[in-house]
Amino acid sequence: MRIAVALSRSWQRVEVDPLTGALGGGHRGESAAEHAALEHALRLAELTGGQVHAITAGPAKAEEGLREALAVGADRATRVDLDTPLDPNALAHNGSTAAALAAAVPETPDLVLCGDRSTDGGTGATPALLAAHLGAAQALGAVHLELDGDRLLVHRRLDRGAREILRLPSPAVVSVEGGLRLRRAALPAVLAAQDAEIELLPWTPAPGRADVVSARPRRPRAREHPAPSGASAHHRVLELTGALVERTPPTVVGPLSAAEAADELLAYLRRHGYGARP
Repeated sequence: MRIAVALSRSWQRVEVDPLTGALGGGHRGESAAEHAALEHALRLAELTGGQVHAITAGPAKAEEGLREALAVGADRATRVDLDTPLDPNALAHNGSTAAALAAAVPETPDLVLCGDRSTDGGTGATPALLAAHLGAAQALGAVHLELDGDRLLVHRRLDRGAREILRLPSPAVVSVEGGLRLRRAALPAVLAAQDAEIELLPWTPAPGRADVVSARPRRPRAREHPAPSGASAHHRVLELTGALVERTPPTVVGPLSAAEAADELLAYLRRHGYGARP
């Protein structure tokens, strides 16, 4: 199985000036979701005897993440020379990253793994756009991967505690959530990765069909509420704050043993719809 892992070079901390709205970035690097994707790729490669190709689109410093991937077991690494500015328009409407990552894999691999979202823009659109560029099937937000013969089973987390299991054909693009810890590299592998060759590809973005003039956050419309009808100022304040609305009082249960407390917690979750299973 040929597996590619897309590693991002996103800003780990973004600060917004409260007066001007200007963005300031701190450290850039890979997120926990990208590390989880890399670990999933290494485990699948071990099961199938496949190869792992680590790819990224970013500046020269992005090679740090690629060398880490080589140290833990990736077979090759490729960087596309692309530096996305820290700008709201670029973060919200950056489709060039997916196109650059697609250019890093001249032959479509059997599986491409990505993190579910970056730490700066957080739109989660890059895996879907990458699947469109490669003409591959996609599954977003996976929490567990396993093999079913020559097919890949992807477990996704749904609302209310449910799970969805997808059987994907090849090629496929899968984004995974964080949670799976990346293995630690041995010191000889770390030293060898410092001198390993990383393929560098230039990138010239294609002219876009439309230019983004501005990008603004969504501002919900104001809703008109009826004036309070209380006879006194005290009752009007209570009505405005919702203090007069009837609510279910909290239930105090206990002291209980650990087993009884667990049963009480499970019963509460079932009453609120979290006990259903697919």
